[in-house]
Amino acid sequence: MLPDELPDGLYDRLLDRGLLEALEPLRSQGAADIRRLSPSERRTRLIKALAEVLAEIVDDRDSKLASTEQGDPLLSLFNKLLVTTRQSVGKTDEPSGWISPPQVLQSIHRRGNALELPQTGLLSPWLFTAGRGDPALLAELRTELAAANRVDILMSFITWSGVRRLLDVFEAATAIDADGKPRTRFRIITTTYIGATELQAVVKLASLPGVQVRISLDGRRSRLHAKAWLFHRATGFGSAYVGSANLTGAALIGGLEWTVKFTQAGQSDLYAAAEAHFETLWNDPEFEPFHANDAAHRERLQAALRQESGSGSNVPTTWFDLQPKAYQQAMLDRLTAERRHGRMRNLVVAATGTGKTMVAAFDYQRTIGEQGGRTTQTAVRRASR
Repeated sequence: MLPDELPDGLYDRLLDRGLLEALEPLRSQGAADIRRLSPSERRTRLIKALAEVLAEIVDDRDSKLASTEQGDPLLSLFNKLLVTTRQSVGKTDEPSGWISPPQVLQSIHRRGNALELPQTGLLSPWLFTAGRGDPALLAELRTELAAANRVDILMSFITWSGVRRLLDVFEAATAIDADGKPRTRFRIITTTYIGATELQAVVKLASLPGVQVRISLDGRRSRLHAKAWLFHRATGFGSAYVGSANLTGAALIGGLEWTVKFTQAGQSDLYAAAEAHFETLWNDPEFEPFHANDAAHRERLQAALRQESGSGSNVPTTWFDLQPKAYQQAMLDRLTAERRHGRMRNLVVAATGTGKTMVAAFDYQRTIGEQGGRTTQTAVRRASR
């Protein structure tokens, strides 16, 4: 490969000796940037690169390695590579390779019938666009729900039209087993933002065995737009769906929605990141536990939904009982420390959407309180509008 064959632009390509030599003229001119992989990147990048090389070998020699009566030469090639690799690291007592013809374990079902595999599988990513001929999002969600040990749902809006289309699967998944426990446990996070969530839908889900619901009752404070399903399996073959579709009938059937699926076995880093962020939100005090059999909980949720939808605008509501988030509190503490050292002009730098205006309001509230000024919530209330 010659330097002229490499167009200008961004790259993220692992170097081999041939490419390094081809880049030497450009490097001498300062026209090529190269960096070393960090220790955390090495494993993922090298495994990915090896897989790509093997794919090229398969594509190049596939016609020459057609299966014969004596066996599968392609499988034999891979098994030799596997054995050599294991021997190089001293693992000589492990199985010698994959069987011929290649086969895949799809399920183990000691109780009940065989489990149905999602049409999009449990390894590869997928983009659901409601395109003609594509797998339907609703059908895949039903299949995933029927074969999960635990499900985490993060949803801006939950309506009865959406719950109704999955209710039979929800009820089957949460049915009490012979041990007196629900087969699948659910954790659901939602909001009252713009009043779109429906009380009937939340109450129904929260009343099912093994279902926990947490909800933000202040739509002005929490504008959660995320829509995600995380299907956890003890087998290690979990799935995650993240996109634009809320738990509504319109979104699940025929809506112009995009939803990306990624898997625990195939895209482990993304799956782990989704798990971690869900845990963060689940433990955020802004999302309060909701119990379907608690009349006070139902009344508070109904009032919040009416307020957000505008139908309850004549009902007086307090919006200024706000508390800083943990990272905002860290900013406030740092400002206080700087002022104690006599540094009164400070600049707060933070990403868009992290609440810099709210930090200013909380800081003002604390400052006037420390200086003996008039105690007020006005700044915080105005900042929340």
